[in-house]
Order: sequence, then structure tokens, then C-alpha cells
Amino acid sequence: MPEHQSDNQHCRPQNTLLKKCHCGHYHLHYKYVMLTIPQQTLFHIMRECYEWEEMRSANPEVLQDKTLKLMVGVVQLSISGKDFDEFNAVIQEGASEALKILELVEKPSR
Repeated sequence: MPEHQSDNQHCRPQNTLLKKCHCGHYHLHYKYVMLTIPQQTLFHIMRECYEWEEMRSANPEVLQDKTLKLMVGVVQLSISGKDFDEFNAVIQEGASEALKILELVEKPSR
């Protein structure tokens, strides 16, 4: 089982997938949509997810089940409230890999 899957994901199919392409862009799959996005767009989506997560935690009774709407170029992605945690985790993981966070953390300081 891949590291990013938990046991409960066997019951529910994964709706979000992010892959880095050899061309340097990322392929973002959400439900039935696949977008090819540059790294800066990935970081923009990461920031939007972070802000949405902050708003949801500040006002969970209102925003917990609301849809996050993201404009990516001319496409609007509507991330349902029940899919947000999965979508956010995939985006955060992809952005961390793009920034090479693990390499920076494991690198000994001088």
C-alpha cells in the first residue's frame, strides 16, 4: 500500500491525484478533471487551501461542508467540503516536494 493511503481509503476511491511531469509542470486530477499546471500555480492553490482551512477552523459550523471554489486559468474547480481534506493533503504534499522541504530538514546545519 502506498504511503499516502490509509486503510479507510480502500473503501472510498481517491478523488485527487497530483503528478509531476517530465516537462516540469504538474498534472492535477480531481474527480473527472485533469489540469496541467506550472509550479507557481501549485503554490497559489496551496495558499488558497491554507486560507480556506484557516477560515474553516475559525468557523466550522458554517464552512465545514461548504465548497471551495478555485479559479485556475479559465477553469473553476469546486472542491466539495467532504473532499477538501484529501485535496488539501495532496496539494500540501506536492508543494512540499516541489520546495524540497524534506531535503532541507534532513540537511545538517552549518
